[in-house]
Amino acid sequence: MRCPPPTEKGTVTIEQIVESLPDRGRSCWHLGAVWALSQFQDSELFLGMYPDEHFVEKPVKEAMVKFRKNLDEIVNAIAERNKQKKLPYYYLSPDRIPNSVAV
Repeated sequence: MRCPPPTEKGTVTIEQIVESLPDRGRSCWHLGAVWALSQFQDSELFLGMYPDEHFVEKPVKEAMVKFRKNLDEIVNAIAERNKQKKLPYYYLSPDRIPNSVAV
């Protein structure tokens, strides 16, 4: 914010609100930073993808297979629901959730 907060309630005008907002350059910088941080990497790993084999025990491998199967069912359910939507919502689909966060 570019201006101090008001000292009295109910005395703020539209002009004062507009003056307190960040300028165009600062807003553009923030939009660019948010856009860059919200993009997936080419080598992004999504939920349920484990390229390294850390576990060799049969119960663990079976649990991982079951987990992936459950994720696939969720992905298919979301895709089916989105077919009927004018504006599909994919953000919580497991195939679009990164396995970990890296900045």
